[in-house]
Parts: sequence; C-alpha cells; structure tokens
Amino acid sequence: MAIIGVGHLGEAVLIGLLESGMPPAQIWATAQPAERAAILADAYGIEVGTDNAGAVSEADVVLIATRPGAVERVLDEIAPALEPDAVVVSLAAGVPLAKLAARLPEGTIAVRAMTNVAARAREAATALTAPEGTDLTEIEDLFDRVGVTVTVEESLMDLVTAVGGSGPAFLLYLADAMTSAAVDGGMDRAAARVMVEQTLLGACLHLQSSDEPPAELLDQVTTPGGPTAAALDVLNDAAVGDAVRRAVAAAARRGRGLAR
Repeated sequence: MAIIGVGHLGEAVLIGLLESGMPPAQIWATAQPAERAAILADAYGIEVGTDNAGAVSEADVVLIATRPGAVERVLDEIAPALEPDAVVVSLAAGVPLAKLAARLPEGTIAVRAMTNVAARAREAATALTAPEGTDLTEIEDLFDRVGVTVTVEESLMDLVTAVGGSGPAFLLYLADAMTSAAVDGGMDRAAARVMVEQTLLGACLHLQSSDEPPAELLDQVTTPGGPTAAALDVLNDAAVGDAVRRAVAAAARRGRGLAR
C-alpha cells in the first residue's frame, strides 16, 4: 500500500498500521520536503520519498493524506501510475467522491475515510463512504487495524468530520483546561497531567463498556449537592453543552467548504 502526503494524520495512521503488525516492506509513502521524507524513513524503516507516482505504481491500496486543497493535484499526478485494480482512499475532509472519481481512471474505486490521530494508539474512530455497491471489506479490515470502523452515507461525512475528526481536539481542549485548573490550585504539572489523562481515559472506557446513554452515566456519578453537581452547575450556567453543539456545527460547515 501507499500513503501519499504523510503529515500528522498520515503519520498517525502509519504508526498504527506498523503497530498492528503490518510489515514495513508493504508500505510506501511520500512526504514533503525531502528532509521530512528522510526523517520518516529513518524513524519507521519504510520507503519514503517525494515521488507520488512512483510510490503508487505497485500499490493495491492508496491512502491520500494530503490537505484537502492538494487532493486534486495529487490525483492528477498519480492517476497514470495506478494499478488497474487499485483502491484510492482519501483521508481529506470535504472532498466529495465525485471529485475523486473525476480525477481517476475509469473503473478505479474511490473511497472517503474520516479517521483521527488516535490511529497512532490504534484507537481511532473511522467512517468510510463509497459509491453504492462497493465492497469495502478490504478497506474496513485496513482501518480496523487502527481502531473501529463504520460505514455511512456520504451526506453524513461532514458531520462525521466534525464529531470524529475534530472530536479529539474537544477532549484535548478539556484536558488542557483541567490540567491548568489543577496547576493553578497548586498541583505539580506532571502529577496533574497524570490525573487528568487517567481520568479522561477511565471515563471513556466506562462509557465504552456500558450500554447506557452518556446522560444516564452522568446522573450516576453526580451526587445531589456534591462537588460534581457544583461543577456541572457552572458548566450548565455557561451553556457548555450548547457551545459544543455549535462547535460541531461550525466544524461541519468548515468541512463542507474545504475543497470547494
């Protein structure tokens, strides 16, 4: 397989695939500039260069990990070099299937995937969409190596981008605020980070292991008149829930406009 345009997200997927046991010899990649390509090759023991067409020439799966605005140019570069049965998977937000197909040889399968940086820890949430009737088994298996995978209608991909692609930033924002509050209160920063990391991880694992809605789990950990209730009163007074909804909507709108 080939990963074209390895940036932060592409590197996260690369790390997850290698951690899953995929042999380095099965992965070709490109990155810019040449200095970054050399750093990636040295770090991960894979072939990394700057020639996009050369990287895809023997690949059965091609991941496009460039920024949205560069996708069409990259597809023009690689189209003549693609294997006849290659599957091209775009990780770029906002680039519709129709735009992908228009730049690829007739009959080449195009897939959109929205994943996130948790692929690095093999805990990504990935959504796939493809033309009706496409067999996505191979691509699902690929992304299952770095987390969990769902399939959705293309009309939902901008929302998926907001929830799944931007979602880790929401938690990192919260982690930063919680850590800062602990440090402001006198806690050592290293200890505060450990407490916040494990608290968020534990809460996520608790949510994942339960069939109950998040709101019910929230009620279960909130004792009336207790510290948690006092904290939630502050968050509710600040309309944090509404702010999160607006943030998701804003991310979805931006996703729709990225490649237009």
